[in-house]
Amino acid sequence: MVRRAIKLMSTGDAMNIASYLANVIDEIGATSIDEEDRVIVRGHMLDAIASAFVGCRNKALEALVKLCPKTSEGLGWPGGGPEMVAPLDGGMVWSFAVNASVYEDGSREGACHPGAVVIPTIIALSKGRSWERIDRAVIAGYEAMVRLARGGNPEFTRRGFHPTAIVAPFGAAATASVLLEYDPPTTQNALCLAALGSSGLMSAFRSGQTQPLQVAWSVRNGISAALIAGTGHRGHGRIFEEGFYPAYLGKLPDPPIDKPLEKKTAIRGGYLKPYPGCRHIHPSIDALVEALQGSPIEPSQIRGIKVRTYRIAVETEIHPVKERGDAYFNIPYALAARIVLGSNDWDAFDERHFNNETIVEIMKKVEVKIDPEVEGLYPRQRGSIVEIDVGRKEPLYGKVTHPLGEPENPLPSSLIVEKFRRAAAPFLSEKTMERMESVLEISPLAPSADTLFEGLCGG
Repeated sequence: MVRRAIKLMSTGDAMNIASYLANVIDEIGATSIDEEDRVIVRGHMLDAIASAFVGCRNKALEALVKLCPKTSEGLGWPGGGPEMVAPLDGGMVWSFAVNASVYEDGSREGACHPGAVVIPTIIALSKGRSWERIDRAVIAGYEAMVRLARGGNPEFTRRGFHPTAIVAPFGAAATASVLLEYDPPTTQNALCLAALGSSGLMSAFRSGQTQPLQVAWSVRNGISAALIAGTGHRGHGRIFEEGFYPAYLGKLPDPPIDKPLEKKTAIRGGYLKPYPGCRHIHPSIDALVEALQGSPIEPSQIRGIKVRTYRIAVETEIHPVKERGDAYFNIPYALAARIVLGSNDWDAFDERHFNNETIVEIMKKVEVKIDPEVEGLYPRQRGSIVEIDVGRKEPLYGKVTHPLGEPENPLPSSLIVEKFRRAAAPFLSEKTMERMESVLEISPLAPSADTLFEGLCGG
């Protein structure tokens, strides 16, 4: 994409945050997408759908779906069978499923998960839209969401707010605005109205089964805001400066919204997960794997494991481990499971492993601390150092600066397809999975979105 400079001024007839973002979104919606961007977009799309077929196993999803009136036309949901709900509810349900997986993509700049927001919005509103417009809408949604979240990273989290949930309405509104071909003033109103539906707390992770509700509800609010803006209704133009940031951050965003991102687009700076769990545990898993390369050991040899990582990774840990959602946020469990079970796949976090005596004993030997050097590089690098004492002269040592799936260490498309197949195989036919995998085909373009998403609910 070729991007022109859009200035956010601070004096006179200033362009405020909402109008700045609306112009950025408008530019993306009118700019041709190059092949590199399109490849990245499609990878994130298939990854989010794969994640949804993991998250649909969350028991709270069924309770959420029961609240949604069923329709003769609309959207199915992953694992839901032939029933359908209205697109507004469908976007909410798909968002819940993606976020419930704890397997979705993310942004280290914003410490948020755009795929759980943007792709469900695409699925909800893509009917009749061209792939060109869908691809642009994905890029716009990531751009708005990451820029807004970056301005409060990592302070949003430290103040107790869940970054993904509080910026989700804006990602959904931005995505919808491009799909619906809004002009900048209408998009600006969509963003401002979306602020009325922003909410999310880190403490919700203490009850992991229901935590995804805050992201799902925020997505529904963002789509609603866009649809209401399309009828001509307005939001307060300076709601970011006078409402959102003062409430959630206590100050204006730092860095400012118009500061260039690390990469040319926000989605280029995103990461994909090779295994589920909070992204903050992944650097330590990869460092453990590096430490063990060429040095096979038995669990009984381990005297201690020292982990040195960044502050947020330590502060967001959940103790004790009582349910799957706790294990997703617990470095000692993730490392012990890797050593004993040999993987960190979805099954490795199953509650039936929590009483495994070997895993429990190894967890007791793991010490996690903040490393000043690693902390100093956060959030540009999410690193970890792992040292394993097995009674030798020197401990086994592993150090990771960019875990697998980061832009600097990307997840190959073959692993995205493998992730999708493992997640969706219990729900979808081989023919449907092949059709979904065609989303990665860039030239010629994949089948139309209408055809692509047919039968995606499974059964």
